[in-house]
Amino acid sequence: MSFFNGVNRQTVSEAPDGFREFRIGDNHAYVSKVEEKLSNSRNPMLEITFSDEEGASIRYYIVDGEYKLSKLKQFYTAFGIPVGETNTQRWIGKWGVVVCKAGEEYNGKVYNKVSFLRPILDNKQQESTPKQQAPRNESVPQEQTNEFTDDIPF
Repeated sequence: MSFFNGVNRQTVSEAPDGFREFRIGDNHAYVSKVEEKLSNSRNPMLEITFSDEEGASIRYYIVDGEYKLSKLKQFYTAFGIPVGETNTQRWIGKWGVVVCKAGEEYNGKVYNKVSFLRPILDNKQQESTPKQQAPRNESVPQEQTNEFTDDIPF
């Protein structure tokens, strides 16, 4: 058996381009892998790998500590997972939005990192969801509450 078995001009040209990165901003993604690990400071953590249809993937970490519950809540909400679901195998394949920002420099390159997670909102959901209105001041006539006046000179 040789390393070059199956290597020819066609197979190499049809191979995926290689590393793809999540872009800054919204990325529709699914949970592709979940592992329980230990952080550098030896705290239990979850390493969640998100992937998209273009072959990009990014890791997200939830470390046991001060923000654990709020990050889990955000994750559950964003990916439509029942709150409190601890069977991580049921998370695989769930879709949500991974919002990324530029990370810190590493070996001369800046890699994007997860900023936060949110649910996928399509136009139908946005249109069908009633918008919550602020309480109306009853002493102000109705026509004045619906108008917006801008007194800023720019």
